[in-house]
Formats: sequence, structure tokens, C-alpha cells
Amino acid sequence: MNQNKSEELALRAVNDMGGAFVMALAYIGDRLGLFRAMAGAGPLSSAQLAERTGLNERYVREWARAMVAAEYIDYDPVAENFVMTDEQAFVLADEDSPLFVGGGFHFATPTIWNVPGVMEAFREGGGVSYAELGEEIPEAVERFFRPTYVNFLTQAWLPRVPGLTERLARGIEVADVGCGFGQSTVAMAKAFPASNFLGIDSHPRSIERARRLADEQEADNAEFIWGMAQEVATMGRKYELVCSFDCIRDMSDPLGVLKAIRGAMAADGDYLWSEPNASSNPLENRNPVGKTFSAASPLHCLTVSLAHEGAGLGTVIGESGARRLAREAGFSSFERLPVEHPFVQVFTLRR
Repeated sequence: MNQNKSEELALRAVNDMGGAFVMALAYIGDRLGLFRAMAGAGPLSSAQLAERTGLNERYVREWARAMVAAEYIDYDPVAENFVMTDEQAFVLADEDSPLFVGGGFHFATPTIWNVPGVMEAFREGGGVSYAELGEEIPEAVERFFRPTYVNFLTQAWLPRVPGLTERLARGIEVADVGCGFGQSTVAMAKAFPASNFLGIDSHPRSIERARRLADEQEADNAEFIWGMAQEVATMGRKYELVCSFDCIRDMSDPLGVLKAIRGAMAADGDYLWSEPNASSNPLENRNPVGKTFSAASPLHCLTVSLAHEGAGLGTVIGESGARRLAREAGFSSFERLPVEHPFVQVFTLRR
């Protein structure tokens, strides 16, 4: 036995233990407004931070010390003040930043609350459905993916498909399958007012939130309907663009959904599809992003699908898994777009 390797693994486990505790405290900081209160405020004592947030000073002090240890914020040991730099605020407090991670904090801790239900599924099969994951999960998912949609979708992804932005500017029919709270749908609708956008999702509360978002953003060319993803092929429309962002893997019948999407496309239409930037080979996921998505899989994507006796693809299907599904669904072409993003890989398909 190699003693050094054993010690390395033990230290890695302790590091992950610390990371789990940091996620819980970061969730508290995000939900109670501590990060937002520190952004742009300059040096603050724990008493000043507690006053700004209306929270208990002793808890705030211990929270801030932990965030310093995690290297999330900085500390002046002479003045005993805590400070958030502009760079840290860009990541921890600015919801419009492309690097905002508050959605990840919001997602991690409520997901762990579902461990007892997932343990029962380990024993008995089945899973925890999306509706049973808890009230916070849909909002957390939205906050996690929103920075990507508002900063990259219309600016970097759509222009990579030849001729697509020109057609969108002239006016085409677009379907956004599994639209969630509508962030991707509304982002496209605002960028291309001449086109019409339909968002469809099976989660009623998500559709309600999507409609409110469209009203708030005055996206009159976006409409939202509640229904199963396969219904996109039964509406009597043909779409020159169909999108599904970060959702196919969760579905109980992903192959059936892909076939329905193909059937709903116009003859010269495009299908834009995104999945986590990870590999179906677990050895290639020995990195922070691959590790995170692989660990999230049985707690979220896998259990949501198996709750409905679904395919249970899990979070990490990789490019190879997406290619296989596309081939089985009958698509004639499949291309991974040359977009640079740490969390997402994007594919474009043709009928």
C-alpha cells in the first residue's frame, strides 16, 4: 500500500468536507443578503455588517471568518475588518455577472436536503420527482443558469450557427422546449423582436414565472404554455429554430422528446441543444466542473427521471451520449459549436 496516496485521499476528503460546510454557509450568505451587503461597502466590522443586514452579530462574525478561510472575502487583522473586493463582488453578489455563482449556492444546500428521499430510492428504486424536490429548487436552477443565458445565448451561441441570426432578425418561429422560468426564451425574444417565441414546460409554477418575466421585460413576442415536451410536435406549427437548454437529460423519455423536436422542425430548421460541459468517461471528469456535475447527478437529474420510470440518463451524458441520442432520434447532422464556456457545451442539429 502507498501511504502517500492514502494520505492524499484523506486530505481530499477533508477538503470536500470543508467545501460542503462552505456551501451551506454561502447559501446562508446568499439568502440572507450578506454578500450583497458587503458589495461596494468597503471595510466592515462584523458589527457593521450585522447592522446593515439586521442579523445577529455573533453569527455574522463567525460566518465572515469562515468566508475569509474559504478565500471568498478578505480580512484586515489590524482593524479587524472584513472586505469584499470588486472581483469578489462580481462573482458573489452581481446577479447580472457572467461569473455569478449565487445560483450554485442556492442549488447546493436545498439539494442535499433531499438526501433521505434519494437514499430510499437507492434501496427501493424510483426517485424524487421535480415537484417533490422542494420550493427552492426551481428558483435555484433559474439563478444558476440565468447568467449564461443573459450573457452568452444571443451574443455568442446563436451567431455560431450560420445564417441563424439573420433569419431571426427577419422573423421566424422558435420553440424553447423545457423553458423553465423563461430566461432563455425572453433573452432571445428581446434580442429578435421580429421573431415569435414559444416556451413550453411541464412545471406549472415555472410557466407562471415565465409569463411574469415576459410581462416585466415587455417581451410581447414570447408566449408560454404548460405541457409535456413531446407536445411541441402536436401544435400544428413548424419551427425554424427549436432550443432545449440543460433539460433533455432530466426527462423521463429523452429519446421521445428528441423525436418530437425533430418532427416539429421545419425542413431547413435548426435545433440548438446544451448540456453540462463534462464527459461520459468518469476519468475525464476529475476536475472541478466534472466533479460537481457528476456528484449532482444522483441527487437531481437521475432521481427526477427515475421518479417517473424514465431513462435515467443522469446529469453527465457528454458529447458522445448526445451524439448517440441524436442518431437514434433520426437527426441527419450533429455538430458541437465552438463556444468557450466552463459549464456548458452546445450542439446544433439538423433534420
